[in-house]
Amino acid sequence: MLSILSEEKAEAALREKIREMEKRGSLDEEGLHRIEGKSFMLGCLIARTKQGQETVSYAFSGSFDGSYLIKGWVPPCFSVSSFEKIVDEYDSIIHCYSDRIELGEKDLEPVRRSLSNECQAKIFGNYTFHTPSGSVKFADMKLKAMPPTGTGDCAAAKLLSWCFKRGWEPLSLCEIYYGHDSTLRQHLHSYPPCDEKCALILKHIFTLDIIYSDDDIVIVNKEAGMLSVPGKGEDKADCVSSRVKKIFPSAPLLPSIHRLDMDTSGLLVLAKNEKAKSFISRQFEERSVEKTYIALLDGLVKEERGTIDLPLRLDTDNRPYQIVDLEKGKKAVTQFERLSVEIIDERTVTRVRFTPHTGRTHQLRVHSASGLKCPILGDRLYGSRKEGERLALHAQSLSFIHPSTGERVSFSSPAPF
Repeated sequence: MLSILSEEKAEAALREKIREMEKRGSLDEEGLHRIEGKSFMLGCLIARTKQGQETVSYAFSGSFDGSYLIKGWVPPCFSVSSFEKIVDEYDSIIHCYSDRIELGEKDLEPVRRSLSNECQAKIFGNYTFHTPSGSVKFADMKLKAMPPTGTGDCAAAKLLSWCFKRGWEPLSLCEIYYGHDSTLRQHLHSYPPCDEKCALILKHIFTLDIIYSDDDIVIVNKEAGMLSVPGKGEDKADCVSSRVKKIFPSAPLLPSIHRLDMDTSGLLVLAKNEKAKSFISRQFEERSVEKTYIALLDGLVKEERGTIDLPLRLDTDNRPYQIVDLEKGKKAVTQFERLSVEIIDERTVTRVRFTPHTGRTHQLRVHSASGLKCPILGDRLYGSRKEGERLALHAQSLSFIHPSTGERVSFSSPAPF
């Protein structure tokens, strides 16, 4: 996972906090929770309040010395009293089964496992994560399987939930490991949120899959079926652009710089200020932004690579369809490379990488169907779509000049198909 928020300011504040801890030898000012010989993750979040002031919050991952509530540190995302009640309900009986299994009653292992899973499910049901739009529970996330133990206990989740509950705008986030070196962690090194646990829930806390954010830009991995920008009517107001504005209220009224079709997934860059928006928009206009897409095409593409040069225009009698028009169409050029030929549901499909050199509406979809004679799998407009099937088109990479550093930055997101 990349940096979901810039780290610099939060890291400076957190390292100062660690120096204070080391001086007194404890996590808290009262000296009740000694840090000597212990290993733990700490986090710091700098946010902007509704009144425009910057505020600093700190959190530790999991519990410390068996305590979840320590003065000066953000609380967990669950009711501690409810958590303790659930643990008390199951703890003694699970330990009883463990003792019996140790004495040779191996047939009790499935029973113990079932009880442990039941206990864990109740514990996860106790979590509430605050978002820019309200709150979300694990059940709302519709995860494919029960998350690993400890999911939702990391410092980042605590801090972001605390921030959004108060209507603050997150500015800078950093997590630092303190303790004994291991193969996974080194003392006083900073680490981004982990993929194993944090990635499962942070996109639900943010309401978007944010893979990078700094003072100028936000990079979002848009899911298929979500609008990039608002459509016409209240029912189409929810989109990537409006959600980014809720998370970062100081962003422009319309933070979007470019867009993807609703059915297309992948990378979008949005601006946190007007200067960044203008700077990157100019790059899109000058076609200096580098983009690649991955697609599955319905059929066999025989050529290994090539260029499709077919001008496009709107079919005014059949909106929103775009059609090839050699006389009145606008120039549209796409490079393609065949990556593999696969069999999916007894159909031959071709995995291709597209590099568009222009940005016409539905360009890749029409160039696939009309240029390569193989529509994109799941394309309801220019091909066919089975029930439950998605458009197999994903914006995989994005590269442009950063508005502040003047250096080229690149981002990537693997295709989910």
